[in-house]
Amino acid sequence: MRIAMIGTGYVGLVSGACFADFGHDVVCVDKDEKKIAALHRGEIPIYEPGLDELVAANVKAKRLEFTTDLSKPVADADAVFIAVGTPSRRGDGHADLSYVYAAAKEIAQSLSGFTVVVTKSTVPVGTGDEVERIIRETNPKADVVVASNPEFLREGAAIRDFKFPDRVVVGTSDERGRKVMGDIYRPLSLNQAPLMFTARRTAEMIKYAANAFLATKITFINEIADLSEKVG
Repeated sequence: MRIAMIGTGYVGLVSGACFADFGHDVVCVDKDEKKIAALHRGEIPIYEPGLDELVAANVKAKRLEFTTDLSKPVADADAVFIAVGTPSRRGDGHADLSYVYAAAKEIAQSLSGFTVVVTKSTVPVGTGDEVERIIRETNPKADVVVASNPEFLREGAAIRDFKFPDRVVVGTSDERGRKVMGDIYRPLSLNQAPLMFTARRTAEMIKYAANAFLATKITFINEIADLSEKVG
């Protein structure tokens, strides 16, 4: 499969390198010219154990490339993953989705043939609906399915989490979209990873529920630790 990964931050770079290691042809795209130049030199902008070797091996095998121009990678791709940042806004804490929506608009202008556009960034429920609206408004003729595929990666164990996941959640009700995503993740079937297909909004909700539950567990165990200190 041919994959375009928009964004080379933590999620984008790890996902892109792992997809390439599955045997797919992956192009990672980023507007930051310095970051792309560093990646061409083999310099990894984030620290993740084993990522430098993984990137180097797949670049050498010509399965992984880096560029600042998304037009050709998107036009050639079977699937385009949006993995740009969604930082919390100052003041109200809402997710800043401007990068996601800007990426969607730029992707729409370069789509060619049937393509699955996948939101991998952590986004509020309903973001996929807006991404689809932007794409269809920008390019009414686009033959596209918009899906959600949230990530569940832990820093320091991201490569193992990607290759040996508890579950892979894919939010799409479209049969063609399910087929493409199933083909992309097929190598994980060797590790018996459950591929869970849901509605798009359900997938977005699962990600928020998982993040909230993790925060709840951390808060709970910190309270237990404080209580343990007090009672000796």
